[in-house]
Amino acid sequence: MTHVAHNSCKAAVDHRYWRSSTVATGVYAMELYYSLTSPYARIVRIALLEKHLDDRVTHHVVDPWGDDPSLMQVNPATRVPTLITHDGTPITESLLMVHYLEAVWPQPGLIPTIDRERTLSEAGLAVGMIDAAVHTLLGRKIGGAQFDASPIGQRRTRAINAALDRLEAQSPAISGQLGALTVAIALDYLDLRFPDMGWAVTRPQLARWHEAMEERESLSRTRPPRS
Repeated sequence: MTHVAHNSCKAAVDHRYWRSSTVATGVYAMELYYSLTSPYARIVRIALLEKHLDDRVTHHVVDPWGDDPSLMQVNPATRVPTLITHDGTPITESLLMVHYLEAVWPQPGLIPTIDRERTLSEAGLAVGMIDAAVHTLLGRKIGGAQFDASPIGQRRTRAINAALDRLEAQSPAISGQLGALTVAIALDYLDLRFPDMGWAVTRPQLARWHEAMEERESLSRTRPPRS
C-alpha cells in the first residue's frame, strides 16, 4: 500500500490509508476514489479529462463492495466516486462534483450557457437510465433472476426502454457537453452489464450516434474493462 503525503495538517481526512497510482501535486491538487466499472465515477473522470484537470488528481481505484478502508475514511457511505478537494473536503455524488469543477474551472465548460436546459435534461435522462440499470443489478443480486419479473423490476426495465426511445427520437449533438457525455456513458454501461439487451438493434439512429461518440478521447480512455 502506497502512503501519500498531504501538505495540509488541517485536512479532515486521515491519509494513512491512501493508495495511489498517480500522485497530483501543486495548487488545487485533488483526490478521486472510484472503481473502473462505476458509471457514476466515469462521469467525473471524463469531466476531469474534458476540462484538462486530470493531472491535478491523485487516482485511487477502490472496491466499494469490499469495505475498502481508504474509501471508508473519506466517505462513510462507502460509495464511489468520492472527490477530495485541495483543502481535504470530500464531495460525493457525481453531478455535484461536476458542478464543483464547473464553478472552480469554468473553461472549458461542460454545460453551455446557450441551450443549458437541454444539456441538463439530457444528463438527467441518462443518469435516470443508469440508476434503473444499477437498481436492476442490485435487485438481481438480492432477489435472483426473478427480480426482472417483479413489479419493481418491470418498472426499471420500462424506465430504461423509455429513455432509449426518447434518445432514439432525439439524440444529443455529438459534443463534449455534459448531456452527450452522460448519455454515452449510460449506453456503454448497458452494453457492459446487459450485453443481451440488444438496445441498438431497434434504435439505429441512437446506435450510430453512440458509435460516433465513442471516438472521443475521454470516452475511450475511461472505457470500463469487460472482464
